[in-house]
Amino acid sequence: MSIRRLSVILTRRGPALLMAIGLVLAAVGTVAAKTVGTGLGSGGSITACVKNEGQVRFVVSPSQCKRPETAVTFNVQGPPGPQGPAGPAGAPGPAGPQGVQGPAGPPGSAKAYAVVIPGTTPSFVASRTKNFDSVTHPGLGTYCLKPSAGIDPNGSAVVVGLEAQLSQLAIGSNVLEVYDYQGNVDCPGAIEIVTVANPQSGGGGSDKVAFTVVLT
Repeated sequence: MSIRRLSVILTRRGPALLMAIGLVLAAVGTVAAKTVGTGLGSGGSITACVKNEGQVRFVVSPSQCKRPETAVTFNVQGPPGPQGPAGPAGAPGPAGPQGVQGPAGPPGSAKAYAVVIPGTTPSFVASRTKNFDSVTHPGLGTYCLKPSAGIDPNGSAVVVGLEAQLSQLAIGSNVLEVYDYQGNVDCPGAIEIVTVANPQSGGGGSDKVAFTVVLT
């Protein structure tokens, strides 16, 4: 709360007026809260008429002060102070509700895909297989995958990858490798996949390596 004309008053009046000013200051806060609708403080300031004896009365305008009263005006609201330091970060709020499910995405571009469980009688993981009719095992670590009708195995790009979770070998420092052969003689009209275990240690074909194959 700022003070107007106070320096002028203090240089012209004595201790009694100084005491009266103190009474005004003590009362301004209460008056500011009670001036709504009375006209007092409507212009952003509060005016009081002060007598030397310490009598104080609040008025709407300094022109209402009489002799020997002195008009004193106070701002209702002082200038803003400097910005304080930032407070500590609050605790994270609770998680919001789950949103609605978005629309289904467009179908993928793969012509066919399959996950093969290895062994002498291999099989597909049905939920992860599309457009492959059969898988057979002509020899150690060798598989023939026949695509569905209308899909040319020799006219498609073939991507083959290791399916480590379904493989029946512990995977240590050596890796498991999977190869595919198109236009082969062992699997006519199909894709030949050869799996190898521990190639870095001189290993060879293995019936324990699961794999994924994708035709694009």
